Amino acid sequence: MVHIEALKDKPNLQNEFSYRQVGSAAWQIDPVDVSSSLEFVMDLFNATPDLPAIPVERNGTLIGILERTHVEKMTESAWARFWQKDLDAYITAPLLSLRADDYIEKHIARGMQLNNEQGIRYFAVYHRKAFFGIAGLHRMLERMTELRTKDLEKAHMVQRHLIDTNCAANDPRLSVLTWNRMANEVGGDFYKDFCLSGGNGDRHLIGCFDVSGKNVAASLSTMAIGSFFTALSLFDSGSKPFGEITALMDAYVQSLTPSEVFITAALCYVDFAKASIFIQNCGHTPIYLFMPGENRKVVGKTLTANLPPLGMGIVGGEEATGYRVPIVPGLRVVMYTDGITDMLTPDGERHEEERTRQLFAATYGKSPQDTTAAYEKAVNMWIKEAMLPDDITIMDVRFN
Repeated sequence: MVHIEALKDKPNLQNEFSYRQVGSAAWQIDPVDVSSSLEFVMDLFNATPDLPAIPVERNGTLIGILERTHVEKMTESAWARFWQKDLDAYITAPLLSLRADDYIEKHIARGMQLNNEQGIRYFAVYHRKAFFGIAGLHRMLERMTELRTKDLEKAHMVQRHLIDTNCAANDPRLSVLTWNRMANEVGGDFYKDFCLSGGNGDRHLIGCFDVSGKNVAASLSTMAIGSFFTALSLFDSGSKPFGEITALMDAYVQSLTPSEVFITAALCYVDFAKASIFIQNCGHTPIYLFMPGENRKVVGKTLTANLPPLGMGIVGGEEATGYRVPIVPGLRVVMYTDGITDMLTPDGERHEEERTRQLFAATYGKSPQDTTAAYEKAVNMWIKEAMLPDDITIMDVRFN
């Protein structure tokens, strides 16, 4: 029979395991013999308040796990204690054995299945062919939630590092206002203001991207776009036609992503040397152009998708694949993802395209601060306490 004092003196081996391994989340404890008295078991639980269950053995073989709650029910009355049988009448058979050096996520699905079907909550843990202790499903789920949160925080940092580079901040000829709200820690929206090398600062590629899918899977695909810009920075693209850069991007994304993944893109190439912009819409939401007209009127134009999404390998590099617009003071280009048109009120009403267009038109001529506040207010007023179903990105490009 195991004595309580021996449990306190037993060396703690949990530090041998990483935070992701079963051993770090297990209770390291020796089994008690099935013939142990109820008083002995209660003393054991009292001596270790955080212990939710104990393993039980017979003749050196583990036969089950006894939960603290079962023991507490047995000791609620003197009558129940008087009629207490051997512990094996109250134990749960160990239906799943885990290795202490296994990773927790490997066993979550099976543990959840046993819990749903048979109410099993605790499992036997072994290390180097010897019994180590017990692991609880609740604690393993907590550990996985904590680890997932930390992983998402790191992924968020990586994604923001790829996104948050605004080369237009140093160019007085234009400004790029970007408003972004992710539905989760990481998402499938990506945006970039990139200075093309070799053009003496006269050539920009400003892009708004939306990956098919959501959450972590979509965020991984945004790395393809991010890595494209990293690779592009290593080469002289100053004289390359804009359409060819898009075709190269299309082929690059296709080589890095599965066939079922595609990325829509709104691309605004700026060429100050030629005083014009070149716009391509690759399966994206409409792109809105605003420019000053006669008698202080604002002229608006909508550029719908004229190319397939990136990743299909079929985007051509010809000039005819885009729209060329002269740069004039007051020219404004607004690109956005469909998270804003798809956002819902608490009653399920969709924001739709027309309201989105009116929002952009109403902010023409407003300062960047007032425009940002208008975007923030519009989103908050629409969704209120409802969940955001998709990421929202707005890129507001203005020429001075």
